[in-house]
Amino acid sequence: MPEKQPQYINSIIRALNILELFSKLNVQSLGIAEISRELGLQKTSTFNIVKTLQHQGWLIQDGPNGKYMLGSRILPVSMMVTRNFTTEDIILQEMHRLRDLYNEDVVLTAMVDGIPICVEKVHSANILRIQSQVGRVSNFVKGSTGKALFAWQPEAFVTETLDRLFDNTPQSQQARRAIVEQMEQIRRQGYCISVSEQDEGVMSVSVPIFDEQGYARYSLAVIGEEHRFRQKGMDAIRDDVIETCKRLTESLRFIHN
Repeated sequence: MPEKQPQYINSIIRALNILELFSKLNVQSLGIAEISRELGLQKTSTFNIVKTLQHQGWLIQDGPNGKYMLGSRILPVSMMVTRNFTTEDIILQEMHRLRDLYNEDVVLTAMVDGIPICVEKVHSANILRIQSQVGRVSNFVKGSTGKALFAWQPEAFVTETLDRLFDNTPQSQQARRAIVEQMEQIRRQGYCISVSEQDEGVMSVSVPIFDEQGYARYSLAVIGEEHRFRQKGMDAIRDDVIETCKRLTESLRFIHN
């Protein structure tokens, strides 16, 4: 007998989307009109769901006609999450989700004593494997994994590293200026895409995961063959990794606090 497909309950999905909206927008309070607009819901439906969440203690209202804030009901749940999950658990869970969704390798690179090192990798089911392995040292100026880390490091560290990598010859200084411009672009757009920089025919998108000071602690990358990436939709993969890293940054800050 074929397995019965689950019937998802839209009202529960909408309620969860409302709770997640506070974190997504980084706000303490939201009104009915704001929630309705952000989630594309009718105001009547939004009102009914919000009032249900308020009745159950997940939301509280700031006065009779005020906006809504997260209620204390969420605290014991969040405490259990931090008790049950470590930093590595949360990141690895997201890495497996990305791998399962796109069937491409997912790589986590960390700053270890000032060196970008691959500390975790989740393999795809593809026959042709990408060369990056746990323990491999990345390059700060070649490939997306190292660049995504390097772009968000303290200014003194960046300057010192560039001084070490480039001498004072005109050609070398020109290459240095090109790297500085790349770093500025990566910071503006919030991600780094690399094509055939380290391995021919390999494409990757890397996004930083930030620490409490706003520096890149990790970079999370999806890596695969360029033609597969383009067939699957590079923009969709990029946007998913960006949203994933935003969630991870918020989760890690919460755990460490």
